[in-house]
Amino acid sequence: MAYKIFIKNKFDGSLEEADDETYHSKEDAEYALDEAINNFMTGAEVFELSGESYEDRNDYEFIIKKI
Repeated sequence: MAYKIFIKNKFDGSLEEADDETYHSKEDAEYALDEAINNFMTGAEVFELSGESYEDRNDYEFIIKKI
């Protein structure tokens, strides 16, 4: 089996590939997704430190799909 990570827009239901990678196991995809989320949260914290406001509106969700 192969897996890909997608980003789903909760407003219109559209899906985009989160990256160009194809993962050989669901565990590999989950690990990559965890890393991406951790990097995003770090980016959000840096954004807040810059003096800008940051709202987590949960407009998107991540989905791991078999391909």
